[in-house]
Amino acid sequence: MNISAMLEQSLDLLPFTLLDVETTGLLPAEGHRVCEVALLRVRGGVVEACFETLIDPQRPLDPQAFAVNGISSTILHDAPRFPAVVDTLMELIDGTVLVAHNAPFDLVFLTHELALLGRPAPLNPMLDTLSLARRLLRHQSYSLAALARDLNLPQPTHRAMSDVLALQGLFACLVNHLAENGITTLNGALRRQRGLLPDQPDPVPPPAIARAISEGRRLRIVYSSRSTVIPIERIIQPIELTQGRSGIFLRAYCYLRNDLRSFALTRIEAMELE
Repeated sequence: MNISAMLEQSLDLLPFTLLDVETTGLLPAEGHRVCEVALLRVRGGVVEACFETLIDPQRPLDPQAFAVNGISSTILHDAPRFPAVVDTLMELIDGTVLVAHNAPFDLVFLTHELALLGRPAPLNPMLDTLSLARRLLRHQSYSLAALARDLNLPQPTHRAMSDVLALQGLFACLVNHLAENGITTLNGALRRQRGLLPDQPDPVPPPAIARAISEGRRLRIVYSSRSTVIPIERIIQPIELTQGRSGIFLRAYCYLRNDLRSFALTRIEAMELE
């Protein structure tokens, strides 16, 4: 099923991959890598596939990362490296909607690992339960642990599969809230995630951005950020347009920063397809 066909499908009928990665640190740009990945492939509330594995990151974990996930060099000693699991991982992801909590973090690391192998970023639609929870729920904290506690879900432990099991319960709760708001399709969920209400028109992207998103192509842009005096040229992989309080933003993977960034459309001074 192609992405355009998926957009109008009911959420009850679509296949979802609930995903979590654990990492050696916070930033791929500083050499950090994936050290554990887990996923559940789910359709209509039924688990179709389950996968989890430790991954040898070929570098030590930062002390802060070890303090959070407890993954040590000792337990990673016999773990496979990412190239040994990438085909299985991508086969399970293929044709599904990705779901993660703070999805940009997982997507950035997955994209970075694929880039190291010369492989393209995944183009799957992605739902971020953190963004959706902030749009749909009213809680003091929107961390996965806090939401799991408040909603009586399995408690995550910062290990990949335990976090996926908490994510599974949270996602089911959010789908119910979307339905209560009259949102039952993937397109509706993606629009709500981007800050758009059901009766609010989609922002119209410039032609180059529209083509880049629809064809999975990269853009070369010249961007004037608030933190730099001189505009900087960047290569980006556009993902979607979002509506913010101060205007329209392009969410994209930035290969200069090895990170997922939001670019104000008004600050993009030039763009061309790669």
